[in-house]
Amino acid sequence: MNKNWINTILAIGLSGLVMACNDQPSNQPKIPIPTLTVDTTLKPARATLPAIDDSGPRPIVTMLDSEGNKTDFIENELVISTEDTTKLGAFLTRWQGKVLQTIDPATQGLSGFKPMYLVRVNVANADTSKLGADLQSLTPDSTGASTVSSSNGEHLLAAATSEAKNASVGMGVGINWVSQGSSIRDQTTQEAATGPTGYNPSAFQWNYMDAGSTQDIGVVQAWRALELAGKLKNRVKIGILDMGFQPNSDFPTGWVATSNVPLRLPIGTENLLGCSGGNPCPWHGTSVAEAAAGVADNNFGAAGPAGPVADLVLVYTSYDYFTSIGAMIQARIGGAKIMNMSYGAPIPWYLAWSILPFEVATKAMRLSGTLLFAAAGNDGKNVDSEGCGLLGCFERTWWTPCENAGVICVGGLEENSLSRAQQSNYGDDQVDIFAPFTVFVGPDPEHPENKARRINGTSFSSPFAAGVAALIWAANPSLSANQVEDIMLETAHVGKREHVKKYLDANAAVHRALGNVQPRATISRLGGDVQINRSTHFEALLEDFEDAQACCAATWTSSVDGALGSTTSLFSSVDKTFTTLGPRTITVTIQDSGGLSSTASIFINVVNTPPAVQITAPTVNSNLFRSLNSRLRAFSYDPNELNDELNCSRMQWTSSNPADPFPQTGCDLRVVFASEGSRTLTLTGTDSQNASATQTVSVNVVAPPTNLPPVVNLTSPKNGGVPDQLGNILLVGSADDPEKTATTLKWEANWPLDPRTGQPGPNTRTLTPNASNKVNIFDVINQAGEYNFQVRITLKATDAQGNVDEDSVIIQVSRIL
Repeated sequence: MNKNWINTILAIGLSGLVMACNDQPSNQPKIPIPTLTVDTTLKPARATLPAIDDSGPRPIVTMLDSEGNKTDFIENELVISTEDTTKLGAFLTRWQGKVLQTIDPATQGLSGFKPMYLVRVNVANADTSKLGADLQSLTPDSTGASTVSSSNGEHLLAAATSEAKNASVGMGVGINWVSQGSSIRDQTTQEAATGPTGYNPSAFQWNYMDAGSTQDIGVVQAWRALELAGKLKNRVKIGILDMGFQPNSDFPTGWVATSNVPLRLPIGTENLLGCSGGNPCPWHGTSVAEAAAGVADNNFGAAGPAGPVADLVLVYTSYDYFTSIGAMIQARIGGAKIMNMSYGAPIPWYLAWSILPFEVATKAMRLSGTLLFAAAGNDGKNVDSEGCGLLGCFERTWWTPCENAGVICVGGLEENSLSRAQQSNYGDDQVDIFAPFTVFVGPDPEHPENKARRINGTSFSSPFAAGVAALIWAANPSLSANQVEDIMLETAHVGKREHVKKYLDANAAVHRALGNVQPRATISRLGGDVQINRSTHFEALLEDFEDAQACCAATWTSSVDGALGSTTSLFSSVDKTFTTLGPRTITVTIQDSGGLSSTASIFINVVNTPPAVQITAPTVNSNLFRSLNSRLRAFSYDPNELNDELNCSRMQWTSSNPADPFPQTGCDLRVVFASEGSRTLTLTGTDSQNASATQTVSVNVVAPPTNLPPVVNLTSPKNGGVPDQLGNILLVGSADDPEKTATTLKWEANWPLDPRTGQPGPNTRTLTPNASNKVNIFDVINQAGEYNFQVRITLKATDAQGNVDEDSVIIQVSRIL
């Protein structure tokens, strides 16, 4: 059957699927709203990702959906896509957001997508009770029960879903999925979630696939070597000559199928014959194909050696040798460089002549540059055994195609053992190599559930060996068939048990074919904006197949700043404070012990963030007394300046009344106003890159009363400061009444403030310091969960005549559980 016919069948099937997915009729019951619960026993594969700023590692949450799919995401980050900075600013205000990184396509000469911002958010106040309804409003057929590993993750999903539901035109909202993609380099894969007793979903934990296990075959290490060498893109076609094919998600994409059995379709047709001992095996070809090339790391079925590199040519063929010859030709036409025949027959010596045409064909096929593999058989017999008679001693049975010229005959190793499987045929001359007798395979029509199944037989040893040959060819496509065979046999383990001459060592074979593998560096942070005058951390994972933990010598450079530093560790890192603005390329160059080198680079842009300033005193519309000292107090934030704040000499005050004694500079100063009336005071903060920010406050200057209020001076906490880690703040202040009467002092806290204006929040509490003049602000606020907002701390003084004055500062209070 040709490929176009296969595509026609698939098209018909897909059209039926589309029709089956039409909207529900109106009289159907309403789809239940999806639910999400927190299950802290769920654990992501990795707890954190490396930091991208100075706030520490980025926490990961994992989600398990109703289909059994497990996905990770960052618990406090959202991705915003917009060209409207006003909308971005509103989003940042809603969620106390901080832009971590920016991708602006225009700066890269790209088009077709909007600027994207990675934003750290505080979602403690997200309404999780609306999450299910919001999800269903976005996707009407959403339903099912899901779990998430932390309440932080639940709140982030609620915030993201709410924002997406209510997103204004021109702004997109996304979750920062981790980005889980191929894990072979991470030395783990994820196959079917369940399997037989003792099963682990990662092929790196299977004793017949791993190096260092009893059999020490090292298929998974061979995958990693190919990945590091950039060879997984090399495709190798394997012909599977068999019956009973029903492709599934474990078949590599791009398979083709044909049949040389009249009136039999190559796909969906059961095996016409039985297997060893007459046992039924209707979908034998499906399991054989999976044993050779089951796709790795796809949350489905199992994995075969050639899964990362194979293209399958499926030939539905009967097991008689005539049709086998035709099948080899059809596989050859399909481009197969490797062919597998997981079947065999014992031919008595007196009919040996009858098998010669088959042998001629296998020999010719081998001489044409094709590798042929065949199963030794499951009769527990010696294929080399001889009988003696009048004409001498000679073999009385020809096991075909195992013993055919040009065929690599494969026997089976007992599970997790170096001994021959009891049922496997053997022969010191004709059984060329041994491979696992017991492997995992995935679903077939008889076993439709997505589970790994343990299956036995040399029918699976043979395609396993064929899959290893495909890895060797992928490592070096210029090799001839003879060279691939030589590498596989020469690097094989020498057998340690009776009748096991050699058994596979995929790791050594691929290593031989590759030679010295070029090392690889992966820089953990993304490119984008970094801050001037602020230390930036760069880290790279260094990998080398040969040097392993000893990899590698690394040198970091900047296209603008020159050398940044050198290291000789598996994780290479440097820190750099950039003092000039503009774009540059950061490159790490590594070299392994064999002299091979490679580089990795990211593009960054050193930027300056304008400062932010906030007036603490006077407050909006407050009354100041003419001819008396009035306090002007403010603080600033600038990530590009020392201690994250502007020098007070860069804080300038002006007044809308030209008669006032301005301009003046400072963070905390006293000013005497000579005239009465309203005016607007303006504070301008300018950083060392000449970027500035302003804030204004309207005040009234009035005549002083006959009896003056006390003069209050609050000295602790610091304006713009923060509590200690436990939430404690030190309260220090005093008051002096001009008439020298007694004064009464009172401390207050008010929150949360409007961060743009400093306007009071709805909550006010009296503060009672302890014997050490401290108060715990967390206890005062008495709010569950995480929070992050500004609190105004005020010291009020009342004299004997009832005159009141006050002084206040603003502190930032953040509680992260």
